[in-house]
Amino acid sequence: MSPANGPARRRVRTGYPFHPAYAAVGMETALLILGILIAGFIFGSIARFLVPGHQPFSLAETTIIGMVGAAIGAIAVNAIFGTQDVDRLDLGSIVGGIVGSVIVLIVATVVVERFGWRDRQDSVEPSIADVIEGGESTDVEFKSTSRWNLHTGSKDDRMELAVTKTVAGFLNSDGGTLIVGVDDDGRPVGLEHDLSLMKAPDHDRYELWLTDHLQKTLGKPAMTFVSIRFEPYLQSTVVVIAVSPSDRPVFVNEPKGNRTADFYVRMGNSTRKLLTDEFADYQASRWR
Repeated sequence: MSPANGPARRRVRTGYPFHPAYAAVGMETALLILGILIAGFIFGSIARFLVPGHQPFSLAETTIIGMVGAAIGAIAVNAIFGTQDVDRLDLGSIVGGIVGSVIVLIVATVVVERFGWRDRQDSVEPSIADVIEGGESTDVEFKSTSRWNLHTGSKDDRMELAVTKTVAGFLNSDGGTLIVGVDDDGRPVGLEHDLSLMKAPDHDRYELWLTDHLQKTLGKPAMTFVSIRFEPYLQSTVVVIAVSPSDRPVFVNEPKGNRTADFYVRMGNSTRKLLTDEFADYQASRWR
């Protein structure tokens, strides 16, 4: 039996023929995805600019917020004007996207802060050594001591007040970390000088004094945003005062009971006092 008259050979298809239309569709899809991502980033960034206060979201999360907000805005605009053109780009859809992104951002911020999801997600925190090596910044401050004046070699109320001012600055801004026991360059000083002023030179007594001092100068409600712990650093120990942003203004009164009600905020890597008119403007923009 000749090959021509025998059973037909099975043809094995090894691939599909390429067609230029496939490339065009793929390019359109890629451009569409890129456009959605860019639009989401723009809308999300505008929303973060318009909403005052701190929003604990990364670049990717901001983009997602913008995408969801833009979709909500587009649906709302179409419902108002009775159209079905979801892909149109005009002033109405842009405004709708911005408003939708602002709403989504506010809701997301409230949910994250209410349920503490951000704290659980950011479970890996930098070590105290990493924080100190990073130097002072908007949210990190160093103090050699909290009570002892290294220049005069004695107790100094100004050292205590300086700690209060820094904590208040973090409370009235975006939070931060005050580390006591290192100098401005991050070199360890230790707590021996401060401990020498305690009736019993131990960490428990130190924490008790520091908590009581901050309560007297800042008020008890402010302490719900403050935590104190001791950490080993090189051959010494430091005090780490972690401060979260306060939901209301916090004022500083002098340690001896004099009511001064001074207001401090964090500006760059320093703490600054605001005058009355400056405080009014700051309060209107931050707590409203």
